[in-house]
Amino acid sequence: MADEATVRVNKISANGIGVAIGTITIKDTGHGVTISPNLKSVPPGKHGFHIHQKPNCGPGKKGGKSIAGLQAGGHYDPTGAGAKRGQGKPHGDLPELIAGADGRAVKPVMSSKLTVAKLRGRSIMVHRYGENEPGKPKGGGPRFACGVIPN
Repeated sequence: MADEATVRVNKISANGIGVAIGTITIKDTGHGVTISPNLKSVPPGKHGFHIHQKPNCGPGKKGGKSIAGLQAGGHYDPTGAGAKRGQGKPHGDLPELIAGADGRAVKPVMSSKLTVAKLRGRSIMVHRYGENEPGKPKGGGPRFACGVIPN
């Protein structure tokens, strides 16, 4: 039987965790995982979409400033690939999340490097912008929404 997890996703801000905007279902396949969002109220367009190290979506302090979702830590990167130039992306980097003009994001993405068991006890993050949008911060910019993947 394939392992599966359902994650409740909330908007986040520098002030804390906000309203629920839907769920994401993560399911093992024969080729990694399928990550199926069912989200609403997402700004239309592309968004950075990542697995983060820690199971916490709360804000944290950096340089004396409160930052949305900072307690989730960095991208899940068990091999250190993200820290080594030319070694590829961290395992937690997912294909971009795409929201339609109606603010709904429902298109599934896949990752061949992950399993549900490896993701339990981590968080999944939606960033405000796409990964490499001209004139926007790299990696998706500010953290917009987050959910904790249950153990």
